[in-house]
Amino acid sequence: MIKFAIAGAGAIAERAHIPALANIPDAKVVAIQSRTADKADRVARALWDDAARPKVYSDFDEMLAREHPDAVGIFTPNRWHCEFTVKALDAGAHVLVEKPMAPTAAEARKMVDAAAKAGRVLMVAMQRRFGGIERAIKDALASGAIGEPNFIRARFSHGGPHLWAPGQTWFTTASEAGGGAMLDLGVHVADLAIWFMGEVDSVSGQVATLAKQIAVDDTGAMILHFKSGAMGVVEASWSSMPPLSAIEIYGTEGRVMAGYPRNDISILKSDGTPAPGFSREEVMSRFDPRDFLAPSRGLAENFVAAIQGRAKPSPDGIDGMRAVEAIEACYRSSRTGTRIKLPLDS
Repeated sequence: MIKFAIAGAGAIAERAHIPALANIPDAKVVAIQSRTADKADRVARALWDDAARPKVYSDFDEMLAREHPDAVGIFTPNRWHCEFTVKALDAGAHVLVEKPMAPTAAEARKMVDAAAKAGRVLMVAMQRRFGGIERAIKDALASGAIGEPNFIRARFSHGGPHLWAPGQTWFTTASEAGGGAMLDLGVHVADLAIWFMGEVDSVSGQVATLAKQIAVDDTGAMILHFKSGAMGVVEASWSSMPPLSAIEIYGTEGRVMAGYPRNDISILKSDGTPAPGFSREEVMSRFDPRDFLAPSRGLAENFVAAIQGRAKPSPDGIDGMRAVEAIEACYRSSRTGTRIKLPLDS
């Protein structure tokens, strides 16, 4: 049995990560920590009965020292991700950290180095990789269904964190979050773009605050120049209702179009016919689009399997660092008006 300690009792922990872990027979949550102990206690009482309820802490260091967990889920505001991850790894625990893994690439590198030194699994909660649509796209690209991909457009937008995480004002506080919509949502689709297309060579981008009275960006777009020679566009916004999550990929022998409307997909050959094995009906039969927790369960199952040596962690710390690096490059490009080469210098 893998003993889990959870740092952070916000909406993403309560609604996604903890329920996902609860579905795994080999995982047991033994403690929850929040800066406000009452909040951790409320989540514990909401998700467990008295007999199975985990212990509640307000101090992260105390939780580590008392519980000696095998693994730690870090689902706190972004500013704590690096510090808590390194402490957990140094204590011998494996770590699943919420996206973005850190506000900056330098912090992300520190986390990756700590995991390597400790010999522990470091995974980043970019669960979109486990979505049914995204998995189908990955399989189609791997099979050569649309030939060699040369362009991607990846979009993710909704009305803002206040709609699904009311009261969690840290999302729009620069010192707590480190960035706005581009860091919060853009990191998801940046990761997908890299997963689908390969490593990024350089980034050009712009971010702005267009629709909300907040201290961080609510809108952003960036152009990715991949090492393969392909190009891509990543868009993120907190000013779109209804939400939009969409991916387009153009290849030498066809194209992918997904998310128009939500959970719809079209993988076509150049002549407009469905790619063999990837018709809409075949793809949609592989998953339940109504099961919104399925990607989080897939992430949690992969994390446990990686701890047990049965699977490779995906996305791992290096994947998370590459996504953060692309986003940081976008912010630098927006400030300077220049194209930013990767990897970033310190």
